[in-house]
Amino acid sequence: MTSVPPRPENPWTSDTPQMFDLEASVKARPAFSKAAIAGFTISCIGLFVFAMLGPLGAAISGIGLRRIKEQGLRGRGLAIAGIIIGAADLAFYLAARFLIPS
Repeated sequence: MTSVPPRPENPWTSDTPQMFDLEASVKARPAFSKAAIAGFTISCIGLFVFAMLGPLGAAISGIGLRRIKEQGLRGRGLAIAGIIIGAADLAFYLAARFLIPS
C-alpha cells in the first residue's frame, strides 16, 4: 500500500487580498547623458561622411563623460566609444589627406 502525502498549504490564498507596492520595489535609474549620446552619434556619422565630424563628436563625448562623472548619469560606455571613434575618424581623415597621393 502506498500512502499519499498530504497536500501542502497554499501560502498565497488568504482571506484578505495582498497588495504590493510596486513603486517601492523599483529603483529610479539615472538618465542618460545627452552629450554622450550626441557625441557618439556624431562620431559614427563622421565615419561615413568622411568629414571633420570625428573631432567634434570626440569633444562632445568628452563633455558628456565629464558630466557623467559629475552628475552621476548613465552612458559612460557611449561617451568612451564616441571619443575612440572620433579619434579614429580623425586618424583616417589625416591619413587620407596627407598619406595617400592624389
